[in-house]
Amino acid sequence: MRKITRKGLIKRLDTVFSEYIRKKNADSRGYVTCITSGRKYHYSEVDAGHFISRKEMSTRWHEDNVHPQSRYDNRYRYGKQYEYGLALDNKKKGLAKRLYKLSKQTVKYSVNDLQELLEKYKKLLHNENKRLSL
Repeated sequence: MRKITRKGLIKRLDTVFSEYIRKKNADSRGYVTCITSGRKYHYSEVDAGHFISRKEMSTRWHEDNVHPQSRYDNRYRYGKQYEYGLALDNKKKGLAKRLYKLSKQTVKYSVNDLQELLEKYKKLLHNENKRLSL
């Protein structure tokens, strides 16, 4: 069996985390609300949009930083950053600012850290799959 690389772990974690975020926010029929437009979509038709870019490792897998977002807003409208920030602050006052500050911290995940996160989100995703009966 080949040993997975750090890069490979990050890619797998991104995939599992994205699916978890979308399903966690889904209603019993699998529909989510886009954080920036407020429109309803099936979880399979949206992205897990990040308020703070994924390049910032300290917030990359922070659940407050990632929400269901239409593919159009996320990919072609640069995540509608301003609207995203307003929506976050409507959820929790000052959240956008706290995430911004957190994103400025340097974080370096070890291979073990990444494996632990991957296992955590695999278990959480499994629970969401059971909840949604998928």
